[in-house]
Amino acid sequence: MQLHVDGHSVEYVRGISDIAERYDAFLVDVWGVLHDSAQAYPGAPECLQHLQRCGKRVILLSNAARRSLLLEEEFSAFGIFPSMYECIVSSGELTWQAFAAGGDPELEQLGKRYYLFGSAQYRLTEGLPLLRATNLAAADFLFAVGVAGSPQSTVEYEEVLQEAAGRGLPMVCANPDIWVVRNGVMGIAPGAVAARFEELGGKVIYFGKPYQAVYGRCFDILQGIAPRRIVAVGDALITDIAGAEAQKIDSLLVAGGIHQSQLKDIPEDSAGVAAICREHNHFPTMLAKAFIWKN
Repeated sequence: MQLHVDGHSVEYVRGISDIAERYDAFLVDVWGVLHDSAQAYPGAPECLQHLQRCGKRVILLSNAARRSLLLEEEFSAFGIFPSMYECIVSSGELTWQAFAAGGDPELEQLGKRYYLFGSAQYRLTEGLPLLRATNLAAADFLFAVGVAGSPQSTVEYEEVLQEAAGRGLPMVCANPDIWVVRNGVMGIAPGAVAARFEELGGKVIYFGKPYQAVYGRCFDILQGIAPRRIVAVGDALITDIAGAEAQKIDSLLVAGGIHQSQLKDIPEDSAGVAAICREHNHFPTMLAKAFIWKN
C-alpha cells in the first residue's frame, strides 16, 4: 500500500518480512522501536532473530548517552541479546571515543570541567581526563547526557541554561533526541535541553543521529554494502528519518514510539501521516505499525 504525502510516496509495510529481501543491512533504533525502557515491544526480539537467520547485518543505532558495553547489558535485560545483532553504535560511545582520542579542535577548546545534565551512573566520562564541576560557576562547558524523570518541558533547566548562555559556555550533547518514551511515559530527552540552549544563543556540539559522524561509523562497519541496500529503522522523524535522508539511504518509520498518538490509526489515517511529515518536513520511505516480522 502506498500513501502519498506532499509528492512523496510512503509505502506501508505490515512487517519486516515484506522488505527483508531488499536490504542487506538494517540500522535499527532501540528506544521506541525495540523497547519502551520498561519492556521489549511484542515481536521485536523475534524480528531481530529472523533477520539474523536471513543473513542480514543488523546494527543497533542508538542515541543513548551510554557506552556500547553498558547498553549491551541493558538490552539483554529486555531479551535483546548480542546474538541478535552485529554490534551497537551509540551516541554515547561516539562521544566517549571522541574525547578519548583527542585531536578534535572543538573538543580541545572546551576545557576539562563539565556541568552535568543527567545522571553520573551513565559513566560516560569514566576514564576520560575530565572533571565534574560541582556548580556552574566552576564549569568550562555543559554536558547533556540525560534528564531526571519524564519532564514535559525544559522549564526546570531554564535558569541554568540562561546563566550558561550568558557566560558563553558551550554544551556537548551526547543524546540529540528531543522526546523519549520511558516506562510508557513520553518525556523530553537531552536534545530538548540542547535545543533550548541554542535558542538562548548557546553553542552545542552534538553526537548521534541525525549527524553524519554516527552514520560514518556504521558505514565503516558495513564496508562493501551499497547504500541502496541499507535501511534505517526508527521512531523519530527529526533524528532517525532525517539522518537517513541526509545519508541518502532508505528509512522505515515505526509508529509505536514517540509519534504513536499521531500515527495510531495507520494505514487508514493517511491524513495523520501527511500532517506529521509535513510538520517536520521529513518523509520516510516506508511506514509500519511496529518492528515485527509478520502481521
